[in-house]
Amino acid sequence: MPSDFAPILREPVTVTVAGTRISIPYQPAAVWAKGLERLSLLAAVLAGPDDRDRIADLLIEHPHAVNELRTESLRILGEAAGRKWWEAGRLLSTSVQPEVLGRLVLANVDPWQRSVGEWCAAVYALCVKGQDEKGRIRFDFSLSIPPADHEDEWDDGGGLDPAAAMAAVSQMTGKR
Repeated sequence: MPSDFAPILREPVTVTVAGTRISIPYQPAAVWAKGLERLSLLAAVLAGPDDRDRIADLLIEHPHAVNELRTESLRILGEAAGRKWWEAGRLLSTSVQPEVLGRLVLANVDPWQRSVGEWCAAVYALCVKGQDEKGRIRFDFSLSIPPADHEDEWDDGGGLDPAAAMAAVSQMTGKR
């Protein structure tokens, strides 16, 4: 799991594709959000031009490199944001919705001046602001569900399986 300080750091992240380690320089939240359009290639999108060319060569030379790049892209999204990659992806996607983006702009939160972790934290804070405990639990639960084909990544260390977690949330929120 990423460092507790990951959301505020401006350090590069490293990916390994076809046995080659590549350092991805710090990019502001706006670049990460744009990179979601090509999530499986996110590491290449964030890389500098020379490293982007190296990644392209690795993809051509090593058939398995495409899967490695996808896995590494998801990993660094979670690492840089300080949360699970799908939570970061959902918060980044939510951030460009007109009402959410408008409120962030009015609050003077600039995605070109913030790390991806800070931006996700701001979006999260905006989305739960004013919500009661049940509303916040519902929002947290909706963030926590991994996308289809990634259910095995849900393990939060708490020992609950997804069905048990849904039952627990239903009981807490009074929804059956």
